[in-house]
Amino acid sequence: MANLPFGLDKILGEPDNLIPTDRDRKSKPGHIPDFAPDDLRKEMEELGIDGVEELDELEEKNMEGYNDLGLVPPEGAGTFASPILIPSREDTRVVGYNDPTTHAVFWFTIHNDENVYYIKDLGLFFMMLHIPDDSAQDHH
Repeated sequence: MANLPFGLDKILGEPDNLIPTDRDRKSKPGHIPDFAPDDLRKEMEELGIDGVEELDELEEKNMEGYNDLGLVPPEGAGTFASPILIPSREDTRVVGYNDPTTHAVFWFTIHNDENVYYIKDLGLFFMMLHIPDDSAQDHH
């Protein structure tokens, strides 16, 4: 402990080094809406989440991770010569995207057929990158 003037270190005692967490600072309990299903309530309880407000906080913290997961295509991808590659171990995969104008979510199915798919709303080309499933071959 630092030497404080006038003997304040004896009065104040040792520091506890406790920094309050957001949960400690809460002034009112969290709220789970009445219409929330029981299984959601149970999962939230198991995760130590008191209310839907904490779900918003968790979502904000995890938003950065999406870019790290490779969901944003590399610069220059999306042309016919260099389509955005969608990895999949399956023969088909459903892909979602946000319309840049309306921000609505749209979906399309891409197949492992070596074709290039053009999405007019985005002006981008997509192609499946089939990943062999070695574990499935081992079972045969």
